[in-house]
Amino acid sequence: MGKKLVLVIFALATLTTANSCNRDNVYSVQKQNSCVEFHQKKMIPQAIRECNQAVSLDPENVQAQHGLALIYVETKEYAQAVRHFQKAIALAPDVAIYHYQLGETYQWLEQWSQAEAELKRAIELDDTLYKAHYRLGRVCEALDRPEEALQKYTDAVGRNGKFMDAYRELGALYIEYNYLAQAEQVFREAVKALEGRSEELGEIHYWLGRTLQEKKDWNAAIQEFRLSLEQKPDMTDAMFSLGWCYSFTNKENAKIWLEKFLSAANQKTRPDFINAAHARLAELMEGAVIQ
Repeated sequence: MGKKLVLVIFALATLTTANSCNRDNVYSVQKQNSCVEFHQKKMIPQAIRECNQAVSLDPENVQAQHGLALIYVETKEYAQAVRHFQKAIALAPDVAIYHYQLGETYQWLEQWSQAEAELKRAIELDDTLYKAHYRLGRVCEALDRPEEALQKYTDAVGRNGKFMDAYRELGALYIEYNYLAQAEQVFREAVKALEGRSEELGEIHYWLGRTLQEKKDWNAAIQEFRLSLEQKPDMTDAMFSLGWCYSFTNKENAKIWLEKFLSAANQKTRPDFINAAHARLAELMEGAVIQ
């Protein structure tokens, strides 16, 4: 009788524990769903509270761990985001997007070696993740490995021919190392690929103008800066560059555009452009020969 009683008691205890775990799982999912609802309403503190409760109830709720990490990225609490991405990866190590997002978070923290490792793992798991190639290019630039960066930006474009960020960084890096013919080719390809996307085209025309400006092809650069402003009328960098190029060909137009630039400048405007515009205007007003 004694042995039977012990077995019955043990069975009841096991059943009670299982039921408790099942309840915790159910409640964890409910809290996770509540987190999503709060997040959709932009109620971020409440979303974080609900998601934290979800992972407390069930630490193996991978969706809750991942969702909490994403919210912490949104709030720029990157250390917390890393912690929860790592927990999600521990539960689902072969999900490429988790590694990509963790690598991106390490990039924001400027922890370059960790970022590189995670981005490479993401690519190993899913080579089609074009943003992982792009982010790896940014990391290679930060680690002063420009040739690898050029390759990764090229890889990103190869996997998504309409990904403007990769075109921009690829062309800009070519400009930095004075490979102007290659930069021009990249941006002209981008213009074709991004037809109909006004915001993105505005930026690409600007960068093509920058390339032509470096080649001192003032009239061609002016045309590109004008096309940029047709797509993005408030792009102050294009206003400055247009005024600067006009200072070599048409001083009156140069004054007009440099003054427009200074009127439109704001806190996000590059200070070196502002200083250069003031200096150039002073030279134009004095009738100095521009070289």
